[in-house]
Amino acid sequence: FGSSRLPKLRLPVLATHSGLAAMADQAVILARVAERAERYDEMADFMKQRVEAGGALTSEERDMFSAAFKNALTGRRQAVRIAASVAQQENAEGREGNSELAQGYRSKVETELRGICEKALGLLESTLVPSASTSEDKTFYLKMQGDYYRYAAEFADGDARTTSAQKAEMAYASGMASAAELLAAHPIRLGLALNYSVFQHEVLKETQEAVKTAISALEARNHLGDLADQDQNDAMLTMQLLEDNLNLWQQ
Repeated sequence: FGSSRLPKLRLPVLATHSGLAAMADQAVILARVAERAERYDEMADFMKQRVEAGGALTSEERDMFSAAFKNALTGRRQAVRIAASVAQQENAEGREGNSELAQGYRSKVETELRGICEKALGLLESTLVPSASTSEDKTFYLKMQGDYYRYAAEFADGDARTTSAQKAEMAYASGMASAAELLAAHPIRLGLALNYSVFQHEVLKETQEAVKTAISALEARNHLGDLADQDQNDAMLTMQLLEDNLNLWQQ
């Protein structure tokens, strides 16, 4: 096999202190290695260890926590959609046995998906949201809480779907209240509005409310100058997504 050239992964020097602080440092270093190796389930486990070690997450650790769980879910969400489509197609063409196999595979992946959502939500609800000391952190974690209840609702039925949707709504609404303390064009505030509007459109089927949320968020165009350059770039990217969704929803 040929060797591939990868950019060097620069890890911080492991601190010599002991106890929970050392455990936290080790967990973050291992999470970085797992991320580089694209082992996202393990990255999520390492970031879980970091949260359980105590202490507020840095902004980098916060982003790593989010990325770990998001990447662990992404492939599974796509797999569930594909399996559902295959099952439907096979059933329509009279191959019920094949359809049942595809449905069984879908159920297996959905179980994994629920487990990841439950793990993320457990950490958010027990530790990260209650201990958030800034409006930025609180908004970030409430947005993530809403997102993971939204993901759970996407593939649930009946009472389970209703319950997950209600909890997502509460988390997003609390996040919007917290975000009011941030700059209007703050990337986290805009990202929350983007995901909340998608939830309103896709899960609640309240497209007019989604449109209102998106239009309100886009009023921050006039406040981009309040941000640092990198934050301006992030904000503009999110605004473009909001505009793209509006164009679809208002057709």
